[in-house]
Order: sequence, then structure tokens, then C-alpha cells
Amino acid sequence: MENPFTLTFGQKPTEFISRTNQIGKIIHTFDMKNPSNKVYMVAGVRGSGKTVSLAEIADHYSSNDQWIVLRLSADTDLIAGAVSELTRVSQFHDLDLGLNLNLGIAELSVNKTNDSLEKEAMLRNILEKLKNKGKKVLFIIDEIINNSYVKVFASNFQIYITQNYPVYLVMAGLFDNISNLQNEKSLTFLYRAPKIFLEPLSIPAITTSYRSVFDISPSEAVEMAKLTKGYPFAFQILGYLKWETNDDLEKLLPKFDEELIIYAYEKIWSELSELDRKIVYVISTGVYKTGEIREKLSISPQLLNTYRKRLMERGVVNGSVRGELTLALPRFEEYIEMYCEVNL
Repeated sequence: MENPFTLTFGQKPTEFISRTNQIGKIIHTFDMKNPSNKVYMVAGVRGSGKTVSLAEIADHYSSNDQWIVLRLSADTDLIAGAVSELTRVSQFHDLDLGLNLNLGIAELSVNKTNDSLEKEAMLRNILEKLKNKGKKVLFIIDEIINNSYVKVFASNFQIYITQNYPVYLVMAGLFDNISNLQNEKSLTFLYRAPKIFLEPLSIPAITTSYRSVFDISPSEAVEMAKLTKGYPFAFQILGYLKWETNDDLEKLLPKFDEELIIYAYEKIWSELSELDRKIVYVISTGVYKTGEIREKLSISPQLLNTYRKRLMERGVVNGSVRGELTLALPRFEEYIEMYCEVNL
């Protein structure tokens, strides 16, 4: 049998745990006759399962003939990509939209100034025809960034909503990238869009998964599950290594740490500000009380609260216990101790 776990980011593994509540909220809203929201933002730390969550949503609607699902890339011309994909999909589904279009993204993006209005008009024309045929269009954009392509698409999407086109949008990305986009003055409607922060996976759900795959004792499965802290990428790494070697947990730890560091922690650490790092470092030494953290760093309660909120939203720290902060990522303490230098 093939390994049911994967180390590849974005690939939907055979063995995964669905975020039924969070993904279900989006689906439930979009399925309403008069949806309260047509835009959702999905935020999470690297390795939190954003891409897999988007794939679940896409799979749900792809099986429904009433819906057309478009997965677009944030670093290409989104309007041109939407026109090209809608044309292709319409032809594939034998939908006669009365269009003489067979253009690729590259062809639509040659003359950026003159063609921009033409592309936008093409897309509105297609959406109008799809609306008349009772079709709905779901746009899915992963790894969202605040660039010109995304800003132009978002501005136009706001117009599509006001014109009552049957369009829906789910965008996913790192918390900072989503915040930067939402804070654009011209995109205030995105600021009002609900944000879903991907929470850690359920430890009992991870335990059940490990038990069913490896046929191990409940105590061993619980020990493995707790080690992951519910971090989806850690759940995949540990499962993958156990499948490949069937070693005891202690023997798996060096490779487990190595995979976490190379594919997630180095990048996560590099994206933290200087004060972020100092706070995280202090927590990693075993100082959890917020008062003691402030004392160690000589900072005000207001400043710590600001950074506490940021680090929680980024998925780096856990503030669920009042007056305490702990690290949300598994064995992040060990990584910091071994590889990170911080001057307090």
C-alpha cells in the first residue's frame, strides 16, 4: 500500500482530517437562497491546511452542475485568467454563451492598458450569460497577496456583487497578507468579509486516525497525537515517518524536527518582527505568564496585548488560558533553542 500521508504542501493526502465546522460554515452560507456573505477569507499559518481546505470546498461544488468552480493564481492576471477559464469550462460543459472567444491568458494580457477594459467587459458579459442560464461561479484564490492583479480583481468583484451576478469568492493566505489586502482603502468591502482562522485539528480526531492506520494502542496513538499539537503539517509528517519506518516515537523525533524546520519553521521565524521573536523566545524558555513576559522584556501591557493578538492570529502562540501565552507549534521550543539567536 502507498503511504496515506504526504510531506508535500497543498497536496490532499489520502489520510486527512476535514475541518467540518469551519468549511461547513462557508458551504452553508453559499448554499443559502439569499447568502449573507459571498466572500470569505481563510487565514492560517504555513502548514495549517489552507490549500486542502480550499480543495474540499472546490470538490463540494464541482460535483454540482449548477456551479462552475474556478481556481485562479494570485500572481497572474486574474481577470484574463477568469475569462479564459470560463470560456474553456463553458465549452467543456457545452454551454452556448454566444461567444467567439478562444483566448488564453497570455493573449489577453498583451496590451495591458487598452485590453484591461476589454477583459473586464468580456468577464461581465460571460457572467451575465451564465446568470441567465442559472449558473453560479465560485472563484477560489490561494496564497493571496496584495498585488495589482488581486486589487483589480477584487475591485471588479465588488461591482459583480452590486450587479447581482451569481458570483462567490474564497481567498486563502497568511494572516499578514490578508490583512494588507483588507486594509487597502479602495477595498473596504473585503474588510467586512468574514475571516476564518484555521484552528488546530482535534487531538481525539488525530488519535483515531493514527489508531486506524497503524493499529497501535490507544496510549501510543494519544502520545503521537499530542506531539503534533493539532498542527496539520505535523500530523502529516509524523504519520508519514511512522508509515515509512514503524519506529518508536523517540526514534522518529530527529527526522520529525528536521522536516518541520526545513519546510515550515525557518520561514515562519524569518517572517516575525524583532519584538515578535523576543516574545516567542521568552515563551520558549518556559516563561508563560504575561506579567512575567512583560517584565523580562520591559514592555507595557498595551504593547504586549498588541503583539499577543498578532502572534495568535498568525497561529504562532496560544492564548486560550487567561494570563498565559504558550507556543502553538509542536517542538518550536526545540527549534528556537538550537537555531535561533535573540538578544533581549
